[in-house]
Amino acid sequence: MSFDARPETPQPTHPSPPPAAAVRPPGTRTPRRAGTAVAAAALLATVAGGLAAPGAVAETPTAGGAAPAAGVFPAPQQAAANDDEFPVAGRVTLVVGKDTDDAAVAATRRVLADAGAKVGVTVADRAGTPVSGKRVYLGAAGDNPAVAGVLRRIGVDGAQDLPADGYVLATGRDAGPVLVLDGHDDTGAFYAAQTLRQLVGEDREVAGVQVRDWPLMEIRGAIEGFYGIPWSHQARLDQLAFYGTHKMNTYVYTPKDDRKLRYEWRDLYEGAELDQLRELVETARRNHVKFTFALSPGNDVCYSSQEDFDATVRKFDQLRDLGVTSFYVALDDIPLELHCDADKERFTAGSWGWLADAQTVYLNRIQREYVVPNGLEPLQTVPTNYSGSGEDPYKSRFGDGLDDDVRVQWTGEGVFSPTVTSASVQKAAQSYRTDHLYVWDNFPVNDGRRDRLFLNPLTGRDPELYRYVDGFTSNPMIEPYASMPSLADYGDYTWNPPAYDADASHGNALDELAGDAPGVRAALGLFVDLNQNWPYRSGSPKAPGLSADVDAFWAAYDAGDDAGRAALLDRLGAIEDLPRSLAPMAEPGFVADATPWIDAASQWASALLAESRMLAALEAGDAATASARAAEAREQLALAGRATVDDQGSDGVHQEDQIVPSVGDGRFEEFSAKAFRIFCAAAPDDASCPVPTLPGTVSTSLPQYSTYAAAHMVDGDDSTLFWSSRAPVVGDEVRYDLDAPAAVTYVAVHMADNDTAAGDMIQHGRVEVSADGATWTSVGTFDDTPLAEVVLDEPVEASHVRVVVTAPNSGGRWVKVRELVVAERTP
Repeated sequence: MSFDARPETPQPTHPSPPPAAAVRPPGTRTPRRAGTAVAAAALLATVAGGLAAPGAVAETPTAGGAAPAAGVFPAPQQAAANDDEFPVAGRVTLVVGKDTDDAAVAATRRVLADAGAKVGVTVADRAGTPVSGKRVYLGAAGDNPAVAGVLRRIGVDGAQDLPADGYVLATGRDAGPVLVLDGHDDTGAFYAAQTLRQLVGEDREVAGVQVRDWPLMEIRGAIEGFYGIPWSHQARLDQLAFYGTHKMNTYVYTPKDDRKLRYEWRDLYEGAELDQLRELVETARRNHVKFTFALSPGNDVCYSSQEDFDATVRKFDQLRDLGVTSFYVALDDIPLELHCDADKERFTAGSWGWLADAQTVYLNRIQREYVVPNGLEPLQTVPTNYSGSGEDPYKSRFGDGLDDDVRVQWTGEGVFSPTVTSASVQKAAQSYRTDHLYVWDNFPVNDGRRDRLFLNPLTGRDPELYRYVDGFTSNPMIEPYASMPSLADYGDYTWNPPAYDADASHGNALDELAGDAPGVRAALGLFVDLNQNWPYRSGSPKAPGLSADVDAFWAAYDAGDDAGRAALLDRLGAIEDLPRSLAPMAEPGFVADATPWIDAASQWASALLAESRMLAALEAGDAATASARAAEAREQLALAGRATVDDQGSDGVHQEDQIVPSVGDGRFEEFSAKAFRIFCAAAPDDASCPVPTLPGTVSTSLPQYSTYAAAHMVDGDDSTLFWSSRAPVVGDEVRYDLDAPAAVTYVAVHMADNDTAAGDMIQHGRVEVSADGATWTSVGTFDDTPLAEVVLDEPVEASHVRVVVTAPNSGGRWVKVRELVVAERTP
């Protein structure tokens, strides 16, 4: 839908701790000491009052909603300060039970060791197990018999009454400093360690604190459901560790490229594929993430077939043998017809209803005959009509027929939803007749805009949605590590929506990914600013920091104020340096993912710096220097316009350097176009200036998509374009009628997104000229090129020029034309 660090090594429960670096899971980093000190102080400073009685926890967030716990992410539901700080450095005894979760033990030991503790481990076999000195007690669901006693002695209620995944973290004194991490369950104990990681200050102390915390949404995570280059196996392993660190508990495996999910769904896995799935499932388990396996049989399944039901069960059994307990049937993006005679005979055709009836028969069999008897998590699905909250025949029939326990995914009012509101969700739940709606959120997915990174925060999600949905899964970008800031936002939002602060959450994620190397966080902020516009939301900001400096530059330029231009020049200098300044990021995967965009940003900055010097030389009357700087800018613009992003189509073939990265949200292009308009008005014959199109009127037989009008083809601005709303057919044309007859020597059609990479364009065409608009002469043909140029040996007197489509586009590609040039001279 939406158009090797290694996994953590399993540690024995009770050996002496190995060096911290040896057990740090992929995707996590040593806490930034300055940040953790602030976190502890902010947590205690911003949460007012005491703790609510545990009986109210399932319904109303207290401190979490009223006073967000700044500095701890996700924001805890309840927290209060006390006077019993816990000094971590030095000798610390970690008291666990014999059945305490290994991952929680490893995570807690890692936090303590990173803070300078020498950790010894003691297994409590009874409530009064004698331990002296500084102690950390860790347990869940009664697996550590010492926890209840120490909580009673320090006057703190345990986690037994909290919802699933909840925990209590408290400091106190019990014959010495004690710190208790009590999980409602194993996952809660693991999450308590993630909070502890953020509370250790740079003074190596945990300030006196009592936290009671639990998630408000049951499902919190990501669905790998995009089209395009799939994530690597290593990236998936690192994602699972990242989810655990950020208290996300769900990963839905449904990459569109895995043919054994969709096109070959009946076939079983074998060999390396099966080994990798086994490792993913095990890594998910260690990080307390539910690995959900999503089959996509809808392209050819026979819903009423016993044979296809048996094939589904065989496939699920193979994953169940690996430890998977959560299954999903994805029915998105499939044909709207039945595929077999048995279905056509059984289900009434003629409306959406027949498809819904067929699908629910199949889904209900899986839920009732497979999921329930095997004690698995409730089945999950995404229906074929997966967006919009209004009633329609498919949704009502689907919901009325579906087993009440099946979880139903929904994308919001649109495939991409700028907002998701409580009213919309309630209406959708009624339309689908379900009490178990949850959101497939198509953010920050970029398979529909593969030239872009979306690094803006998660916004527009109602803080009260936890009352009406089971949860959210984000559909991330093709670039897994560049998706991490947004995924961290989802972790924070779904845990405690009323306390979610988009800017604070996003900033914390960037802090984590940047690490401590000097200057990296500031450089990352500059880069993130260049990737803010989300085209599916009206009014989404466009590189706000860069935009402010660009606007200030032009105001200063118009006023003749050199000093007012400095902020932009400083920013451009820092952007030019991004390939160097971002290299030491703590998460190297982010740099690897973003390299095409980082390099393009640097090249754009170099071009704009050259253009600013071009303008300054022009003001000084130094034509030679202005020309040299213009040529320098053109060189950098050519570099920025290269296709450097890899891609993959439905054939599964990985192709290098297919897409030009778009960075700067259009503001680089706008600056450059304006600077060259100024320069070329003063030096129209300079070699760096484009050949001007002769005056005339453009038209086309192709219909217009959205606001991408034909006039954009001749506006002299390469950043604007005409875009058709359908694929061309033979005989379609783009026509230019000159205001007066002229000796035409040069015709150029700049198509797709740039002059070097194929895309939406006329794939097969002929260029023709005419003196009278009736009799046409061919002057050139072209095939499969985004830049079609005709250079005539001798000028041709013409009043009309047209480009005629000579063959259909493959793949139903539409047409983009950025500029049409008809000129009397050759560039």
